Amino acid sequence: MKQTAIIVLFSLLAQSNLLAHETNKDSMPQAVCPVVKIQPEQMPSLNTPRSGHHTLCVNGEITVFGGHTSGFVPTPTAEYFKDGAWHQMDMVYTHDAGSALVLKSGKVLLSGGFERGLGIGQSHEVEMYDPKTHTFDGFGCLDTKRASHTQVELDHGKVVIAGNWYHEDAIEMYDGNITFTNVKKVSQQRTLTNVFRIAPDDVIIFGGQDYKGNDFDTIIVDRLKGEPFTDPLFETWKPTHLHISIHNDDSFIGDETKGIYSYLFPVKNKEGQIAIAKSDGMKFSLVPTTSPIPTKFQENTIIYYSQILVDRKAQKGYIMGNDSIHQTSSHIYILCIDYSPMAEGKPCPVTLYYTDPIPEFVDASPLITPQGNLLLTGGTGKKENPSHNFYPLAHVFLFHFGSDEFVATSFLSPIPWLLGSILLLAVAIICIYFFYRQPKQEQTVEKEDEAPKTPDPKEAANAELMQRIHHLVVEEKQFLNSDLCVNLIKGCNFTQYVNGYRIEYAKQLMLKYPDQKANAIGIDSGFANDTSFFRTFRALTGQTPGDWKKQQSSQAETEA
Repeated sequence: MKQTAIIVLFSLLAQSNLLAHETNKDSMPQAVCPVVKIQPEQMPSLNTPRSGHHTLCVNGEITVFGGHTSGFVPTPTAEYFKDGAWHQMDMVYTHDAGSALVLKSGKVLLSGGFERGLGIGQSHEVEMYDPKTHTFDGFGCLDTKRASHTQVELDHGKVVIAGNWYHEDAIEMYDGNITFTNVKKVSQQRTLTNVFRIAPDDVIIFGGQDYKGNDFDTIIVDRLKGEPFTDPLFETWKPTHLHISIHNDDSFIGDETKGIYSYLFPVKNKEGQIAIAKSDGMKFSLVPTTSPIPTKFQENTIIYYSQILVDRKAQKGYIMGNDSIHQTSSHIYILCIDYSPMAEGKPCPVTLYYTDPIPEFVDASPLITPQGNLLLTGGTGKKENPSHNFYPLAHVFLFHFGSDEFVATSFLSPIPWLLGSILLLAVAIICIYFFYRQPKQEQTVEKEDEAPKTPDPKEAANAELMQRIHHLVVEEKQFLNSDLCVNLIKGCNFTQYVNGYRIEYAKQLMLKYPDQKANAIGIDSGFANDTSFFRTFRALTGQTPGDWKKQQSSQAETEA
């Protein structure tokens, strides 16, 4: 395919400076974390601006629950994304800064949160969400009223609950039916607590902040079925301050079928340096990385505010960050750790991704999608003086880490970039050389009694395409253009450029074949899957494919 060939070549050029950086890193006194600029895709906005909410993937649908909206007012609504649009639902309660957990049954347990607006008080309220019917059922209440707490399901269907905000804490258990019971006192009153499984029916509980948000001097680890203990790691490294609701299962990297219960979580020392820690049962250790984790970008201090969200298939974890320098905008920072080398005892590569400043952005609720992409929904917005919590956002951003559409530009020093470009150029020339040589070599070994092969139109087209690419990149020296991949045409990156033609082609197919299904139209138009097709179609037209077809039919009837 022509488009595939161009994408591969341009992607290689965009990454050439990273190759040069790796080649030259031995000459550096200390390895430096690669810093990569990334451009998110802005998805359709939520119906309700919200913060303090939860974002989960439930029954194959991205769903957001509760939180508060403009004016710091709790909202008893939820939304799920389907067919390129957000669909709003009414909940029983609000659960602003409450807790949400996807159970093994497929349903979602929602509990607690602020009792009323402005983040005041805590609540006992509990309800269950059924994604198959998109309905909510208020069925019980917590034993201890809570906000900013954490829930984890054990293998026998019971749920452990711990953590609180400005109210006493205790370890609480949901029996899987209707009853919530306090089962044990805690050694420290914590908020946004880590609750990690260490066995099918046991957990450890710890955190870095007390129930008023103050850092602990000493970290004590509680255990559901055992005595509290401390660990030497926490003498130097403390769990980082988390600013949003957490789902500990999203940090799980173990294998419960083999009895391996391992998690990743961020820690910091007194100097403010960030690192990655790992828990294996009741043992804690620091994960070695190929370079220190950046705590500054240019002149901005990076504030990491989330847990580590893990893509277990790709063996990568992500931490969200922002900066506090800009008064009305903030960069989005995403620290990525490739933890696959950890199994061999090798240091894990880390990469810092950043965006251009996003107006009024502070933070958002992150989620790793089933495709391995990172989705941000809602969050708080920045104003000059008032509290951020009064200005929730409806923005939805998608970062393509798991798809072929991901395009990024790395910014390193110009000398390694040039060396990488030259190296890549040499490889490209060799590939082109052998591309042209191959037909001739095959022709010389043909038997005399064989009939000449019919020329393949695709091979001819590819050869012509490669010749044009060679002329553009080499003879016109476009490899020297730093905007080659990001701005192929003014205001449009290469993926957007190609997708524009794909959508126009899809429109023609829908008009010509009105009975053909939309997902088949998307595949025929060059999209890898129907999700990508629906998302791109709505982003470019403001409508779903079905709505666009209906509009065209109505116009045709009116004209007739």
